[in-house]
Amino acid sequence: MGTTGRRVRVAAIVAFACVVPNTMAWASTDGDEPGGLTSRADGSSVVVTDSQTSGSEEPGTTTQASVAITYEYRRVPLPRCGELDPLAVDRQCIDDLGVAQVCADGSVPLAPLQRREVDPVTGAGLSPWSRVDPGGCQDGTDLVVLSVEEFRRLPLTASTPQYQPDDGRGLVNKDLIVYADPAPQTLATTVLGVPVAVRATPVAFAWDFGDGSEPLVTTDPGAPYPNHTVSYPYRQAGEFAVQLVTTWQGQYQVNGAGPWYPVAGTAATTSVPFTAQVFEAHAHLVADDLGS
Repeated sequence: MGTTGRRVRVAAIVAFACVVPNTMAWASTDGDEPGGLTSRADGSSVVVTDSQTSGSEEPGTTTQASVAITYEYRRVPLPRCGELDPLAVDRQCIDDLGVAQVCADGSVPLAPLQRREVDPVTGAGLSPWSRVDPGGCQDGTDLVVLSVEEFRRLPLTASTPQYQPDDGRGLVNKDLIVYADPAPQTLATTVLGVPVAVRATPVAFAWDFGDGSEPLVTTDPGAPYPNHTVSYPYRQAGEFAVQLVTTWQGQYQVNGAGPWYPVAGTAATTSVPFTAQVFEAHAHLVADDLGS
């Protein structure tokens, strides 16, 4: 009888612990029975004690023994695979570095639940941590993650390069002013059948001026004259194809609700080139005034 009752009560502890949230701040006590449950909690773990009292059924004896089993429960996020201890018993990890995992309803999944036996007096661990449940989405749905590969497959619109003079004609050693639109663009896609909104923001601009020089890379989108901040002076005359490569940082929102999560990586678009015509100005002496 004592052994059976103990198994049932330990099973009850496991069922109770499976619903422990990621963040806990509560405490309860059940002391009405000799084999009652007591629990205490802090911000990251719950300690549950199951006190069992069993009596000898042999005739002529009255000996009783009290056994207290104390478990500590906690939810701990999975480590990144690159950070996993090679000697760790629990080898599960997250493959995608820097990727936020989201449930289909936009909520954050529960971290895996772990348990270990602890000393009821000192709280010191008496056994290694073992996994009780794998965590995950509470409604049983799959995790929704927009990978960088999916982000790069989206039909991002390339930035349109703007320039001054607006006909692309200029002089040697005089600045060709360039700039681009810094506004983000929003797209829609689906992941695992769940609608996902994607926001792409330009974070870097690489201007190739077509004269063999290294591209001018900047986080500044630039501006038109007289507030221009990005420009380039050609050192020789000629016609040059100017092209802009824009780097985009992505964020996504699941099912139209919840926060925006970053995509673990960037995408790039390449603009259609425009032609810059550069001329060399020559000075000439004349006998009369130009206005005559």
